[in-house]
This record gives sequence, C-alpha cells and structure tokens, in this order.
Amino acid sequence: MQITTEGIVLKQRKIANNRRMIVIFTRQYGKISAGTSINERNRSKSALALRPFTYAEYDLFRGREAYSINSAAVKKSYYSIGENLDKFMSASVFIDYLDKILQDEEAMPGLFNLAIDYMESLERTKTDPDTLLYAFIVKSLRMLGVMPELSCCVNCGRGLETFGSDGHGGAPGKIKLFSVSSGGIICEECANREKTDGSALIYKPSFDIIDVFRFFLSKPLNSFEKVILKQGVSEMIRQILAEYTRCYLGSDALGITNEMEVRNGY
Repeated sequence: MQITTEGIVLKQRKIANNRRMIVIFTRQYGKISAGTSINERNRSKSALALRPFTYAEYDLFRGREAYSINSAAVKKSYYSIGENLDKFMSASVFIDYLDKILQDEEAMPGLFNLAIDYMESLERTKTDPDTLLYAFIVKSLRMLGVMPELSCCVNCGRGLETFGSDGHGGAPGKIKLFSVSSGGIICEECANREKTDGSALIYKPSFDIIDVFRFFLSKPLNSFEKVILKQGVSEMIRQILAEYTRCYLGSDALGITNEMEVRNGY
C-alpha cells in the first residue's frame, strides 16, 4: 500500500545491499522504521530528507512487515542547529529522547506538533537551549500521561497549603519535596516514611519546583527562546527530569547517572 506522511528523522543505520534503515517520527503513523536505497550523499531532494533535523514529506510503501521509502521532499531543514554546538547537543538529546519514549506505530500528532515547535524555537533562540529542552520534556510528560503530581502530596493527598516548616526556618506552605519514587510533590511526613525503605529518590530544590513546572506547562515553547534559568536551577531540573523520565518512561536520554539516594542532604 502506498502512503504519504510528514515526519522527522530520528536515526538511521546501514543494512545489507547498500540500503539504510531510517527511523522516522511521523505525524499519522507514529514512529516507524523504513528501508531505502536512496543514497544520502547525493544532493537530490529525497537524499536531503534523510538527514537529521529535517522535517519532510515521505512517500512510502507499506508492506505486511515493513516500510520502504520511495521518495521524500524536504518541508524544512533545520541544518543551522548543527552549526552551534550547544544547540546541536540539546537537539541530539531531544532526538534520542523521542526515539526512546515513542512506541512503534502509535500516532501522537500532538507530540509531533510540539516537536516541530521545539525545532523552530531552537533554531531561533540565542540563549540557553537547554531551557527549551526542559520545557519540551515537561510538556511531553503531560501528553504521555505521566505528569508528576503537583497539586498535593502524591502519597497522602495533603494540600500544599498545609505543608509546614522543615525545621530549618522554612515557612508553612513553602517546603516542597519532590519524590521521583512516588511521582510528584511529597510532604515531609510521607518523605520520612518513604526514606526508610532504602529506595527513595527525593529532591529538596532550593526553588519552587511547582512554579517552574507550571510555568513550563502554561506557556508556548516560543516563550522560552529568551529564558535563561539560573545555573543551579537548571542543573537540578535536569537531574530531576533525568531520573523521572528514566523511572516512568525508561529513557536515559538526558544522560545523568545517579544512584537511588536522597538528594541534597535530605
């Protein structure tokens, strides 16, 4: 069966008989793997559409067990991303993240549109590209149905307004611990109980993580093109998202390896 779909190349590898296997995140069919004999090194329209950071339209043959690329045409190339090392590194994490979290042939048009928005914003931004990446990941968590609980204690349901001091001068309602193990904000009492089982992974950010996550969720991606997080905040967000996506999505795309332990002296 012949089909046409828009897509983004996630990765490729060589296979037998001078062919390549291209992994594409498509709008209509989700993540698919398609074989092709198109030589990426020539300058044809189809060859250009096989390169990373390219948004293209693909004409495919869909067989019983596999897809084949007949031809392709670039809709937009984000080649300039590769000319900036910071942008390239951030975009590489983005591509790896998508490849690891997407299920084969499960259409996610909302996430596809978000991915295009991310590449558009990444191409334009002149500030820290990682802020855009974190915003994309947080938005994707909601689309994937694994958004952390931010409105109350994830274990006991206690309201945030009743959270008290941690014994170190924190004002009531201000001390918010984040438990990767439980999947969201956790009160101190539940954190103490969770810590005793030896497998807790709890963070105590020096900033209001609820405000940061809600900020990521409430604004379009292009709002973050000029946003720069403080270094300490950025590093903590990266650690939390790395552990959270590893735990709930099986993705280690952010590349941070931490032992399961309580963070920041908690």
